[in-house]
Amino acid sequence: MSDSHQKLSPIALLAVLSVAQLLAMSSFANFAVLLNEFTVEWSLSSTQAGWIGGIYFAGYVAAVPFLVGLTDVLDARRIYLFGLFCGILGSVGFALFADGFFSAMIFRFLAGVSLAGTYMPGLQILNDRLNEVDRQKVLPWYLSAFSIGTAGSYFFTGVASAMMPWSSVFLLAGVCQLGCVVLVYFAIPGKRPKWLNPSDRHPLDFRPVLRNKTALAYIWGYTGHSYELFAYRAWIVAFLIFAASASGATMSREAVAGFAALFSLLGAPASVMGAHLCLKQDRGKTISVVMMLSVIVGTILGFIGALPFVVVLAVAGLYSVFIMSDSAALTSGVVAAAREGERGATLATHSVMGFSGGFLGPLVVGLVLDLGAGPHSIEGWTFAFAATAAGSLFALIGLRYLLRR
Repeated sequence: MSDSHQKLSPIALLAVLSVAQLLAMSSFANFAVLLNEFTVEWSLSSTQAGWIGGIYFAGYVAAVPFLVGLTDVLDARRIYLFGLFCGILGSVGFALFADGFFSAMIFRFLAGVSLAGTYMPGLQILNDRLNEVDRQKVLPWYLSAFSIGTAGSYFFTGVASAMMPWSSVFLLAGVCQLGCVVLVYFAIPGKRPKWLNPSDRHPLDFRPVLRNKTALAYIWGYTGHSYELFAYRAWIVAFLIFAASASGATMSREAVAGFAALFSLLGAPASVMGAHLCLKQDRGKTISVVMMLSVIVGTILGFIGALPFVVVLAVAGLYSVFIMSDSAALTSGVVAAAREGERGATLATHSVMGFSGGFLGPLVVGLVLDLGAGPHSIEGWTFAFAATAAGSLFALIGLRYLLRR
């Protein structure tokens, strides 16, 4: 495809990609919001529910080395459109054919492949079309769109599930993703393929990335961050429903989903502010402080599930803010550390490691709940959130070690 004569300004390109991210992620929280319903309808254990929550990220991890690695030689817009078609298959397939554990795993895996084809390739669309100055200005805002997309998915699923059966919720998510195809195809100009010279690095050769210690430090940090973030997002609705019941508060599922959406939305400005703070202060030290605060608040949250519901909501919201405060800072650190010609491979490695953590987080929490006192006791959630907050501790230790080398 030849370059279009029409070029979007950095702000216009950011706006298009942010709206696209919101539409592409419409199915992101579908299962998390409806988890209790599926657990009853399909007789799922907490571990099985954790597997379905985690398989989304396994799909991401399986696809992202190829889809993001190829953006070093192909127009990322093409990869983005492919990812959207996978998302449509995942959403519509779940709506029409999911009837238990194994079928749900298949279609949520496809949904994860879709995220692999849109999130980081969207970042590469920006990288390929902007200069370095504009890139550093808009990149944190694009990364914050992930939180907005997450919040939108929680809110959309909560509202829609109150008015229609779960199958229609997934179908409607597929319609949103189809709308995203139209937006990206017509609004974002194409670019010429970036053909390799025979002497160039193969786009799927990731060995040079493993020799970049600074990039690896932030990739390690992102791995623990993603473990914690997606464990939180997979189980927060179930936890808040438990906490409301334990405190005697009357709270519908859609209302709880609304709070989960609000907490995710709070993460967007926190992510942007964290990234901008790192431009003025030492990035590694700033991220380390945020991670330690996240460990502390996350551990506290597990102990207070039976306190007045307003207290639980306040701490849960604060935890979301701390989890997200280092998100864009970590990814911006990786982009800044990536060498020219290796940015796609570096981001692919970043995504594989990060979302491997994202896959393990929901699964580990489900396993902890099953092995412990279960999801209907404060003891069960105490250990579950200790396991969640361990992600930031893991990230902090690895980050500090690699940055000192």
